[in-house]
Amino acid sequence: MQQITDIIDNNNVVDLEIVTEPTMNKRGNPYIGRVKKHTAYLGVDFGKSYTEEVNRRRIEEGKTADFQAKKSPYEDVNSYFVRKGGQLYLRYMLKADAKPCKTIYEVDGRPATESDVEEIKSFFPKKSTPTNQGLEKGNEVVFRVTKIENIVALGGETWAKEV
Repeated sequence: MQQITDIIDNNNVVDLEIVTEPTMNKRGNPYIGRVKKHTAYLGVDFGKSYTEEVNRRRIEEGKTADFQAKKSPYEDVNSYFVRKGGQLYLRYMLKADAKPCKTIYEVDGRPATESDVEEIKSFFPKKSTPTNQGLEKGNEVVFRVTKIENIVALGGETWAKEV
């Protein structure tokens, strides 16, 4: 935790690279347990309050700052970390003006082909956007949590800058 905290505290812009097993529908899915998703987020924010950030953006849009977040299933450890079921996670916010993240998929340890990726994505659950924030489309506040062991790089040295 301290090493991650030091990196975050000592960098103005923090890039994050993670490797996860993507959430997929299981019925009829031949890819379950075989796919890894490498994601690089170029420029993320840490230590932000979800409620405060939504209200800040509501004010920018000329709206009332009366948003109140629902109770999170995660327990706050500090401003960067949360815990759920004994598992430690890093909490971060995707910047509204950040460069788009880059994603690469692997199947059975090899890079996925374009047709693999198309088929893999057909098993992803439908994405939803926040509807309770009262913000304009494209200005929604997006927070993520990542298990500590899924972090590959933090601070600015991600493969995405080379892709």
